[in-house]
Amino acid sequence: MEINNKLIVTESRSTEVLDSIDNPNFSGFFIQKFREKMLEEEPADTVDHILANSYQSIGLFKNPKSDIVQKPLKMLCLGKVQCGKTSFFLGSIALAFDNGYDIAYVLGGTKLKLKKQNLGRIIESFDNNERIKIFDVNSGFDEDIRKLISQNYKIILVILKNAAENTNLGKLKEFSETYRDIPSVIVDDEGDEFTPGAEKAKKKNNKAGRTHDKIVDIISSFNICTFLSVTATPQANLLISTFDGVSPDRLVLVRPGNGYTGGHAFFDTSDNPHVVEIEDKDDFIDSIPSSFKEALYFFIFSCALKRCGGDIKPFSMLVHPSSFNTIQDIVADRVKKFINFTIKPSIEDKNSIAFDDLCESIKNSYETYIKDNRKCNYSLKEINEQLSDVVANLDIQTINYSNPDLGSEEDLPLYKIKVGGNMLGRGLTIDRLIVSYIYRDSKEAQVDTMYQRCRWFGYKSRYFDVCKVYMTKELRDKFISIVSNEDHMWGALEAFLKSNINIKKFKRVFLLENDHLVLTRRTVANTVVLKVISSGNKPDECIDIGKNERENNRKVYISFAKKHEKDGTYVDFDNSVNHRQRHLLVNMKFTEAYDEFLSQLHYGYGSPFSVSVFQTLVEKIKNNEREDKILIMFMRYGVGEHRSSNDGVTISRLFQGRNDGTNFKGDRYPEDVNGNTYQNIPFIQIHMVDPDNDLPLLDNSIPLISYNSPYTASVIKMVTGDNIYED
Repeated sequence: MEINNKLIVTESRSTEVLDSIDNPNFSGFFIQKFREKMLEEEPADTVDHILANSYQSIGLFKNPKSDIVQKPLKMLCLGKVQCGKTSFFLGSIALAFDNGYDIAYVLGGTKLKLKKQNLGRIIESFDNNERIKIFDVNSGFDEDIRKLISQNYKIILVILKNAAENTNLGKLKEFSETYRDIPSVIVDDEGDEFTPGAEKAKKKNNKAGRTHDKIVDIISSFNICTFLSVTATPQANLLISTFDGVSPDRLVLVRPGNGYTGGHAFFDTSDNPHVVEIEDKDDFIDSIPSSFKEALYFFIFSCALKRCGGDIKPFSMLVHPSSFNTIQDIVADRVKKFINFTIKPSIEDKNSIAFDDLCESIKNSYETYIKDNRKCNYSLKEINEQLSDVVANLDIQTINYSNPDLGSEEDLPLYKIKVGGNMLGRGLTIDRLIVSYIYRDSKEAQVDTMYQRCRWFGYKSRYFDVCKVYMTKELRDKFISIVSNEDHMWGALEAFLKSNINIKKFKRVFLLENDHLVLTRRTVANTVVLKVISSGNKPDECIDIGKNERENNRKVYISFAKKHEKDGTYVDFDNSVNHRQRHLLVNMKFTEAYDEFLSQLHYGYGSPFSVSVFQTLVEKIKNNEREDKILIMFMRYGVGEHRSSNDGVTISRLFQGRNDGTNFKGDRYPEDVNGNTYQNIPFIQIHMVDPDNDLPLLDNSIPLISYNSPYTASVIKMVTGDNIYED
């Protein structure tokens, strides 16, 4: 296990020299104790997967044994919503302790309930380790940190992410000055919230972005500091200027394990049975809407169904009606009255019309379940026999600023209906959530804010059959677009990581095809639309890339060409002795060309292409919107060409057309040596170009591509932010 994990770290590195930990210890005392604790609840393969994510991070940490003051290392830790990011950063803390770090500061969120949840989780995860001391900084903290460290203890301090001067981040600022010489790791849970600041609001409000400013000041105060920004929605972190004090330097992808149900499980298509469309007029102004009753009865049915199978554990229902506490309180009150004065009395009087209505509603849920799952292991009679116990254990909780306590998921009653707004929208884990009812929407919404509402994601494979979300068509369509945005972003980042490590060089271009969505809040970055036409002739005339990027592209080309050299046929355009116009034509899968070549290249900032553009075409292939075909023509194979540049940034048009005396029909429909013409297939020419006229030619050439797609032109809506990004 240790050898493979070291390989993971190695694969993430580029030739760039990193001031990181040499030969990290993956099997020290602290990580072993953490693993032992996790094995009490999870199988070994799950634990090993979680730790594999953590192993990626430690190889990038600042070297705590360095005797010089260093800039902080800022690491973006990107995971899926509800995928186990807390376990990831706890494992990373344990590894940090095994590799020379003495203090971990955990910014446990901006809300007290999230901080409380994090504190409880940290205490529970390390309660088998007597060498770790855990403190809530705001609970009368007066410990002698240096003395504890001298006694061989490691320290975890949990702090609310709040810019107050005398507590919270103000207290952390004091620590950063008092203990600046002690190697420290800072974990910023929900690192996209407040930390990226509000730079665009500062002109009107000089207090805007105080949290950001305080954190920049803190991480810059330590001699050696590794800053982990943990989030599922990194749009704000990526779209701040790369010159900003919290702009990430490195990236770790926290991949979900087996059994995870995320965006695709609910929002792959518009007819996914796990999403039920409701009307936007279904509110609680005059009465309880029928769509909510349908959702509530399905929740009751689901709890009864699981009881039939012996699963008598808590289940939850989420109701997300509004961001206003007053409306949440009204909704909760009406739901409570409906349960207490309609549903519960019907159970008590099985001869009543109300009981008949309840049974009819449960029957409808039963039929819906069979329609979705094709069968049910229990009869309707068996399920009805469980209804009394389910209804007796129903409880309604309002979770908002006036009533912030979530309570324990193990508390009775077993079946909880949680009504709330923003308090339920970020970071919190609602254990065994199966039914969600959400109709809060706005004309324009932020991708990151909306995706944080998806508390219904998580490890739910054991009961995914009863998971449903009730929402409006407009909300569903937005979430479908957000899932596409997430797929595109992860694909682009994964491709980027294969050849780079400094995330500042990642091109901030994303897919976002819904006009009612923006990437993040406008105080961080305005969403700028970049329309990309997915057909027609397009050459990459841009040579504006650095020396390392050129060398990477040259190596990628050589590897790709050598692998497929035997798969193609040679086509001579001029029949000359030196074969200056002999090209290698290869017919292959587009996805294969993307994985091996297109996704591995560095593209200049003036290029019409990017990994993002080609990733979008791959998604269209996966959705059966395009055939998985591409023609690759290696132009002047084995020879290369020189093209001059007047400005050092661009060269003349690349597409190679007809030459007199040949049978080549031009760019649009390439023809092989046997006269076969390839029509209606996307076509890429790869030119090995030396813009500097150096010799030998191929040793200094870089691959530039020309792309021609015969498909009907369609506009792909790509977006970016309006800040300044390093190139």
